[in-house]
Amino acid sequence: MGSSFFTKGTFEPEELGALKSLFDEIIAQPWFDKTPQNVESFAKYLFETFPAVHFDPRKHRSIIETSARMFYARDDR
Repeated sequence: MGSSFFTKGTFEPEELGALKSLFDEIIAQPWFDKTPQNVESFAKYLFETFPAVHFDPRKHRSIIETSARMFYARDDR
């Protein structure tokens, strides 16, 4: 493993599923720049910013989308 962002706790299956669902929804947006580096960086951002037991998809969705638009949006909008 070796990745430090997996050491902050253990996600319950429903938490991980909700995080994955939101990740998939955001990267599918036409404004998201889907380079492999951006997709990986966005996934790391989610794990580092919302460790296990602290993620609430209803509460955090707008924050996550705003951050994704700021850092991962395509330039040709």
